[in-house]
Amino acid sequence: MCFIKSKKSWMTAPIIWGCGMIALLFVYTIATPEKIFLNFSQKGFSPVEITTVGLFFFQILLFWMLPPVPLKTNKGKLLCLDFSVITLIAIAREMDWHRAIIDVSNIQGATHGTPFKMRFLTNPVNPLADRQLVLFCFIFVIALCAGTLLWYIRPLLKGLRTFHPVCWSIAFLGGSVILINIFDRMGSVLRKEFNIEFTEQSKALICLMEEGQELLLPLFVIIAVIQSHFIYNADDNELQSFRYKRAEVRGQARG
Repeated sequence: MCFIKSKKSWMTAPIIWGCGMIALLFVYTIATPEKIFLNFSQKGFSPVEITTVGLFFFQILLFWMLPPVPLKTNKGKLLCLDFSVITLIAIAREMDWHRAIIDVSNIQGATHGTPFKMRFLTNPVNPLADRQLVLFCFIFVIALCAGTLLWYIRPLLKGLRTFHPVCWSIAFLGGSVILINIFDRMGSVLRKEFNIEFTEQSKALICLMEEGQELLLPLFVIIAVIQSHFIYNADDNELQSFRYKRAEVRGQARG
C-alpha cells in the first residue's frame, strides 16, 4: 500500500510488463515448443489460460468489492456494470464461447472457423439469422468498448502526461491488447499474403507472447482498480495528500 501512495506508483504497470516479458523469454529459452503449447495454448484449458480466466473472474469481483469509483451514485454503479460486461466478453473470447454460438459446419460452402469475422457476414451461404446475430454482437461489443474508451480518452491522455498511476496502468492494458492482436494475426497474414511459414520454434514464441500477455491483462486491471479505489474512495486527508504528490510530480515533469 505504501508504494501505491507514493509518487512513483505510476511505475507499477511498466514494472509488471517488463518482468512479464523477461519471464516469458526465459520460458522460451528453457522449454520445448511442445511444452509451451501444452501449458499456454489448449483452446482455453491450458494452465495459463485457466489462470487468466480465473483472474478475469476475480477482476469482476474486485470491481464491486473495491469499486474504482464510488458506488453511491447511479453513475458509479453503471460504470462498474460496464467494466464487468467488458470482462465477461474477454472471458468468452478466452474460452472460445463465441465459437459455440453458431455452428454451420454441416452447410456446404459456409464459413468455417470463428464466425466473428467480416467474411462470415459477406458469405451468402451462411444463414441470414446467424449473420444477423454476428452483426448484433459486433455492434454491441464495438459500441460498448468504443463508448467506454471515448468516455475516458481525454482524462487518460492527460493523466499520462501527469504520471497518473491509473492512466499508466490502463495505457499498458491497451498497449498489451494491441500487441496480443498483432501476434494473434501475424502467422495468418504472413502465410496468406507473403507465403511465409513459421517453424515450430517461431510458433512457440508467438504463442508465448500472445497468451503470456493475455495473462497480464487482468493484472493491469486489478492494479488499476486498487489504485483508483485508493485515489477516488480515500478519505479527505489521504486524497489531498495524493493530489499534492501528483502536483509535485507534474511540476518535476514540466521542469
